Amino acid sequence: MSQVAKLIMSEQAVVDQDELARVFIRMNPDEAEETFLGLVKSLTDHLAMGEHHLNADNLAELADTMSLVELIAGRLCMTALSQVAGDVVSCCDRGDRVALSATHARLIRVGEGALREIWDLKRTYI
Repeated sequence: MSQVAKLIMSEQAVVDQDELARVFIRMNPDEAEETFLGLVKSLTDHLAMGEHHLNADNLAELADTMSLVELIAGRLCMTALSQVAGDVVSCCDRGDRVALSATHARLIRVGEGALREIWDLKRTYI
């Protein structure tokens, strides 16, 4: 009898909480909340656009969108998401569709975890 192992893909969401706190402490509360909500909305919009570009096989637009995700994630101190978005851009630049598929799937996992973590942190700092 053979056993089949089921691999469950999971990613550690990495948000640099100390740096995020420093960023928001320097802002007044109204400015911090407006900035935070704007960045999170922009991030989710760009992640959705990236999915659309991937499905349309438009690698140039996907690379441009992921470059923006990389920047926005960096501003939100989402270090892992920023890194993976950069990896997606590299896959697009090389035209490596196999690596792109795997890397984009990782981007989605990391993104979901980072967004969950950042919403929990929002209650603490804002």
